[in-house]
Amino acid sequence: MRYEPETFEQRQPLDETAVTLLAASTLAPPVRELERPRSVAAAPDVPGSVGGMIAGTYAALIVALFVATAGSLSSIFAIVIAGFFVAVFFTVPRIFFAVEPMSEQRPGLSRFLKRGMETLTGHSSGPAALVQMLIVPVFLTFAVLAMGVIAALS
Repeated sequence: MRYEPETFEQRQPLDETAVTLLAASTLAPPVRELERPRSVAAAPDVPGSVGGMIAGTYAALIVALFVATAGSLSSIFAIVIAGFFVAVFFTVPRIFFAVEPMSEQRPGLSRFLKRGMETLTGHSSGPAALVQMLIVPVFLTFAVLAMGVIAALS
């Protein structure tokens, strides 16, 4: 539709009642009372032992980095920095788990492997979810060890 000043100026003004009804029909219902934010479980269907496995694989990665590359002071410095980032990486979830409500007990590893977990894209079986959580640090550790072996042999 093209703007034409003559037709625009000739239109009748809008009825105030119609404008009010239109605005009221498009607005969200009024909020009666503000709810206080509450904490919820961060990962209710994942056992704590899975977090321990993940932390263990990242610790193995840092050890593998040290074994494969520690030769100079600058490489040791880089490994210490990487270790610091890994420590922070696990400190944040630990804080989340510390403040979450204890409404129910976390499942054990065997129950997790049997029942799996719910993800954003749907249900994932326990073994598949465990592989998804561990595949990156495990393969990175293998890669670092392979680089160390290649460096030692050349």
